[in-house]
Amino acid sequence: MPEASGDPLPRGAVVGPFSGPRAAWGEHLERAAERYGAAVNWELYDDRGEAETARQIAEAVVAEGRHALVVGHFNSAGAAAALPVYRAAGLPVLLPLATTPGLLADGAGTLLRWCPDDRAQAADLLAAVRDAGHARVAVTHDGSAYGERLALLVRDAPAAARPALPSGAVVSDGSGPATGAVPVPAALAGPSPDVLDGPDVLDGPEGRDASVLTALVVCGTHVGAARAAREWRAAGFEGAFWFTDDCAVDEFAELLGPVDPAYVARMRGGPEAHVDAAFAAAAAALAEDPARTGRTLLAAVRAHADRGFTALGEPEPGSVGWDFVPVPAPVADGVPARTGGRHGRAYDVIVVGAGVVGSATASALARHGARVALVAPMDGRDEHATAWSGGLVRSFEADPYLRGLALRSHHLAWGPAALAPGPYGFMTTGSLVLCGDADLEQAEKGVAELNGAGVPAELLDPGVLGARFPGLSVDGVTAAVWEPRAGYADPPRTARVYRDRALAHGARLLPARVRELDAPPGADRVRVLLEPGGPVEALAVVLAAGGGTGEIAGHRLSGADAGRTKSIRYGFFHHPATTGLPTVVDMVSGVWGRPQLTGEAAGGYMAGRPVDEWDVPPGGLATLTDEHVAYIRRGAAARWPWLADPATRFLGGRQGVDLYTPHSRPHLGRERSDSRIVLATGWSGAGFKTAPAAAELAAAEALDVLGGG
Repeated sequence: MPEASGDPLPRGAVVGPFSGPRAAWGEHLERAAERYGAAVNWELYDDRGEAETARQIAEAVVAEGRHALVVGHFNSAGAAAALPVYRAAGLPVLLPLATTPGLLADGAGTLLRWCPDDRAQAADLLAAVRDAGHARVAVTHDGSAYGERLALLVRDAPAAARPALPSGAVVSDGSGPATGAVPVPAALAGPSPDVLDGPDVLDGPEGRDASVLTALVVCGTHVGAARAAREWRAAGFEGAFWFTDDCAVDEFAELLGPVDPAYVARMRGGPEAHVDAAFAAAAAALAEDPARTGRTLLAAVRAHADRGFTALGEPEPGSVGWDFVPVPAPVADGVPARTGGRHGRAYDVIVVGAGVVGSATASALARHGARVALVAPMDGRDEHATAWSGGLVRSFEADPYLRGLALRSHHLAWGPAALAPGPYGFMTTGSLVLCGDADLEQAEKGVAELNGAGVPAELLDPGVLGARFPGLSVDGVTAAVWEPRAGYADPPRTARVYRDRALAHGARLLPARVRELDAPPGADRVRVLLEPGGPVEALAVVLAAGGGTGEIAGHRLSGADAGRTKSIRYGFFHHPATTGLPTVVDMVSGVWGRPQLTGEAAGGYMAGRPVDEWDVPPGGLATLTDEHVAYIRRGAAARWPWLADPATRFLGGRQGVDLYTPHSRPHLGRERSDSRIVLATGWSGAGFKTAPAAAELAAAEALDVLGGG
């Protein structure tokens, strides 16, 4: 799929289970997004088949306001949670695989369903069982709410489809555990089967005469249904199994094992045909007119569809239906090694943290073809440092290691690619780094390195500095490194650009918080515990969580090496003396600042002063107290005297949190030489400008893990 940055293609959100136990169904959506990506930039969001995660994704998609329509969700419970959010925003939704009856009842004309529903499945399934000659039938489920709901639909299917329940069959009276199970007398055996609670819910099949049954309908997820069937077979059931449609995926045969006879309900033509039809119609409608939105877009999708729809958005009667096919024999060697095994595929790499470093790392990995998940909380709180960064960009750093990262980042992003405003909102202001006596040696070396790398730079003495920038005091300054092409960029916008590139290359978003990383020595995967969502696996993890590093993995770093969080504050001020001032970083006093050329506080000058507040929770605020503002004025006025002028207006401010390491250098590389966890965190304020190079290195390290290095 094409890159999102600068791409005129309309965007579509694809929401489904791309990891976890239902990941086999997400493959249908992935493949279709690849096939129909020429006219639409499809962005994949991983809801893992979980209703709460699905709702969070819906809220995030609507809040972003960038998508023309949504394809998904696969899971009906997730769809039910998400659809009201989309409906309120007027965002069209195509449901190719969600089968719960009644989902479109309150759709207000914003939905199209491409598949038959479960009420029809229940009736058709029992008709197929009857036509196969089975008279002694019962229904069981896997213990999930989904399976139980399906079982009740089968029980309540139209009478014409109901076979007779055998006399003496053991069913539940609905009162609870196995002690409430009673034989059904012949006189009470009506024309319909009842729900026979499965052994996964009760103590087991003990007390049930399974041999009286000739067919057992098993309802539930493909993982749960396979487990239930194996237990029933072990308990003596020798009849035919009939499975509901979640089992119509390739890996079900392997999960089930050698059970015969066994049949599975499948959407007529196969589920992938319905997914492809939805994507094809959406792509055709948007290719015809990329500006279409809302009901106009949905009408165009209808016009390009391969089937008709009712006014409510359901497929017209007779256009879809159910087939019942034998479960194929298991594949000999199971699923490929790079997947997560029988219970849902693992990712190649999970990137924890959606700031600029994490997003750029995910982009680099996805471009290399890795199966990437980017974990990003979507609860409206921007806790990554990027959201509150001042966005200063230059190539000079006094530390040679950080200088190397900054120079590489210049060539990757801030140089020719950053022609103002460019994709990152870059503004050329020029940059000064003010040096004292102790900094002079590295300043001289740095200027030589920058010029040698094609980045114009010069060393200015205090006299030249004071004459050129009269709004700046040069007290205590020995020299200054001047970069005329440096400036600042828009940090949140930059992170979004990289995230969009990652999604455009097939990365998936996991809306969650990481609570723990479990990577025992010698293990071939890292187990990432998400909230919400539970565990998901990856062959490698890149931890780019900034201030959240300690909470997630502080125990993995020895002692103080985990770093400490520290508050960062800056304000925007307006005074005539700021005219012509460039970006400034003062190594003598620690203050920093830059012009604000556009947007909020445009025409003002940003000034920040270090604060001695440690071990604070990650996050940020778009406000400062009067005490905060006074503190900045007092300390920064030594460098910018106009801050002490009562006429200087305060225009607003921000506060964020950075992670500081004891050695003042970031953690960038594997936590141990044999580890599958790559660290990319702890920049102490230098992270934004060096992020492109840091991400390149973090991605290379993760790819090395995948390669067995």
